[in-house]
Amino acid sequence: MTGRRRTPQEEQYYADRTKMLSECGSEYLADAPFLFANRITTASVLSRIDLFRMVMDVPGAIVECGVYKGNSLMLFLQLSLLLEPYAINRTIYGFDTFEGFRSIHRKNDPKDINEKMFSDTNYGLLKRSIELNDLIRPVNRIPRCELIKGDIVKTVPKFVKQRPELAVAMLLLDTDLYKPTKVALRHFLPLMPKGAIVVLDEVCYRNFAGETQALKEELGLNKVELKRLPYEGSVGYFRVG
Repeated sequence: MTGRRRTPQEEQYYADRTKMLSECGSEYLADAPFLFANRITTASVLSRIDLFRMVMDVPGAIVECGVYKGNSLMLFLQLSLLLEPYAINRTIYGFDTFEGFRSIHRKNDPKDINEKMFSDTNYGLLKRSIELNDLIRPVNRIPRCELIKGDIVKTVPKFVKQRPELAVAMLLLDTDLYKPTKVALRHFLPLMPKGAIVVLDEVCYRNFAGETQALKEELGLNKVELKRLPYEGSVGYFRVG
C-alpha cells in the first residue's frame, strides 16, 4: 500500500509500531514477526497460502509481477520448499524494477502517484535471502527462485522469448499499474495451462483502476469467472480454461 490515504488512527498505529520495533533486536523480530503484523499483512499471507494450494497439482512456474520487498515471493518459495521440496519444474519468478513505479499511464493510473513510490526496497538483500535458502534446500543445483529486475513492460516480452520451457501455473499481478498488467497478461496467458490461476491484487479497486482496465481489454470480464477471497480487500482471481 502507498500509505497516501492513511487515517489519523492508522498514522498513530504505525508510529507506535515503529517505537516498539526500535525496542527489540533483529533476531527477536525474525523469530516473532506476528507481534508486529497487522490485518493487512496477515490477510496477504493467508491469501498467498490459499492461492498456492490451488495450483499444487498444476505444473509450471509461479510468476509474481510486482515484488516490492519480497515478502510474498519468499513466502511462495518457503511453501514450495515445504510442501513440494522435490518439484524441480516449479520455479518462482519475481519481476520488478525494485526502484519504484515505472510506465505510469497518464489516463488509466492514479494522478497522485509517482516513480518514487515503492522504491524503499533492498534488491541486494532479497537476492541474498534467496541465496541463503539455496544453501539448505533440496536439489539446490537447480534454481528455484529468480529475480528479473527492470520495467516489466520491457523485461517480460524478452524473458518469454528466452524461456522455451516456460509454463505458468500462477500469475500474480501486483504492479498496481495499467501498462505492466496489460503486458504481463498478453505474454503470460498463452503459457498457462487449464487449471492455472491468474491473480489480480487490486481488481475492481477504484484507487488503482489500471489492473481492471487491463483485464477488460485483454480478456473481457464476461470471459472469466472472477472470484474473490472473503478476507482480502481487493484480491481477485480466475482459473484459466
